[in-house]
Amino acid sequence: MVLGVVVVMSDEVFDKYYQPFWGFDHLSVTDQGKEVQILIDATSGAGFKSKQEYCSGIFRMQIKISEKLTAGIVTSFYLISSNKNEPKHDEIDFEFIGTKGKFQTNVFVNDPGHREELVNLWFNPSAAFHTYEINWNPQQILFKVDNKTVRTFIYPPNYISRPLHVEATVWNGSWAGPVDWSKAPFTSSYRGFYIQGTPCNK
Repeated sequence: MVLGVVVVMSDEVFDKYYQPFWGFDHLSVTDQGKEVQILIDATSGAGFKSKQEYCSGIFRMQIKISEKLTAGIVTSFYLISSNKNEPKHDEIDFEFIGTKGKFQTNVFVNDPGHREELVNLWFNPSAAFHTYEINWNPQQILFKVDNKTVRTFIYPPNYISRPLHVEATVWNGSWAGPVDWSKAPFTSSYRGFYIQGTPCNK
């Protein structure tokens, strides 16, 4: 792969570096392009992704999840390789499991993952925006919440070598529990789209 120069993108207008990729009618861009709201109901969720792939970097977003309590809704921010539908792929995850505050990280290194770690948040993630950061480099991955490191992942013999792009999605998974659709729609908000990354090409 070919490495590019480090690019810094801080609090930029959403569509300059990101684009929706599913659930288009369930995603809206507000505040002059600086905030994205994703709505999920029984028909669909939605998601957006970066326009570039990266080989390392710092990736940060501010997120506020839905205040309506339910299981089953997954609100996420992650880096993932383009072969994401294959069992062996690369991925670095932040995930809210339901909207009751259950929060986890996960890492896939050319495998199916299974490295989940729960994080006990010290705040209500639906009451205000909080900052979630992935610091990915060839030695380790740092997961940070409001600038506090909540997990350090040191690579096993293999390390993430594929280009990754950023995705943020809100969807429902049966493994996350039953959704109380009587409370739908559920809306999560994203802003503060910060990337200090090294673009790369295969």
